[in-house]
Amino acid sequence: MIQPPLTSSQVSAVQKLVNQIAYEGMGPVATPKLLLLIEDFPTGDIVGLLYPALAEDLTYRGICSVLAEAWETLEDEPKKRLARLNLVRVHLSRANLTSGSVSRRALDNAAATLDSLPARGQDWELIELKADIAVQRAKYSDALAAYKRIPVTTRPNGEIQAKIGATLRLDGRLDESIAVLQAAIKRESGNTTEHYRSWHELQQEQGLTFIAKGDMSAAGTCLTSSAKLSKSSVFSPRVDLAIQLAKRGHQGVVKTYIAMITTWNSNISEPSLSKAIQP
Repeated sequence: MIQPPLTSSQVSAVQKLVNQIAYEGMGPVATPKLLLLIEDFPTGDIVGLLYPALAEDLTYRGICSVLAEAWETLEDEPKKRLARLNLVRVHLSRANLTSGSVSRRALDNAAATLDSLPARGQDWELIELKADIAVQRAKYSDALAAYKRIPVTTRPNGEIQAKIGATLRLDGRLDESIAVLQAAIKRESGNTTEHYRSWHELQQEQGLTFIAKGDMSAAGTCLTSSAKLSKSSVFSPRVDLAIQLAKRGHQGVVKTYIAMITTWNSNISEPSLSKAIQP
């Protein structure tokens, strides 16, 4: 996907607003500023950066409006398509962050938006998004078959392997999930910018699988290892593994993770992130 022409100061500004919305309860104040900031980048890789804030209703609706307007007004067809794909990703993120009827409605919106795009041969972005929807609809065999078709040259392989591992975990195939994730982790150094996001996702998914297997110590190791991030990576860290460990009383490793993340991301404070994670 086309990377956005965001400067480091713009990325920092987006992160600050997202953190205020996601962790500090400032949605009504911060959302209008966020929408103004991102409206020039509807075709860029920004959904990962916006992810935590999509649980907030006002923010979700506003971002959807920005992307829908881009779809209507952009004259360049490839860019129109990218804005539409971003809208699908926003709906999917919303479905993942919520539950019940709210999650189902967001998932239905993702599927309907994706169906509005014409398929084009081996369109790997569409195939991946269809697989993402299949996972959330518990159609695990369909999702696995689709993920495994995606060539490593068209997508960071670690991120696809993380999705395969997550799908296997959700399907109850825990040993298979661990095997896939560990093999992928061996191929990812975690020490270069292009690998940070894959490393983060792989370690997070491995940690969740270890929790499903009852190995909290290994899950904690994965949590802290997943904090190997880069300021230049345009995405926000996940907190679901930290939340699961906090619920199970593993406060020490969670506090370490919070300290590591807030050191990496100066736009979020330890107290606000701790409040979002700790029970």
